[in-house]
Amino acid sequence: MKILFVCSLALLLSGQALADPTRPADGWQTDATAAQSTAAPASLRLQLIKNTEQGPVALINGQLLRKGDRFAQYLVADIQDAQVVLQSNGEQRVLPLLNTAIKHYEE
Repeated sequence: MKILFVCSLALLLSGQALADPTRPADGWQTDATAAQSTAAPASLRLQLIKNTEQGPVALINGQLLRKGDRFAQYLVADIQDAQVVLQSNGEQRVLPLLNTAIKHYEE
């Protein structure tokens, strides 16, 4: 019985020294967060443009916006059929609608 206990204890102590190979590297979350914050202006994505009774709306990064609305540091200057014009600090940025297929829904 003592031999079994000693072997089990030795096996348990040797197993603690092994590192988990599936564990992410230290600091992986802080690196990803820093990369997202620096890449935010470049990652603007125009997903949808829709004409409504109140005027056109654009879906940018999951947020519905109208002309005159603010998104991050940008002002929505114009919403056209296939693009949205944003302004920031006197500069314009044009977001093209990448999927220009027109879908017709029956109401």
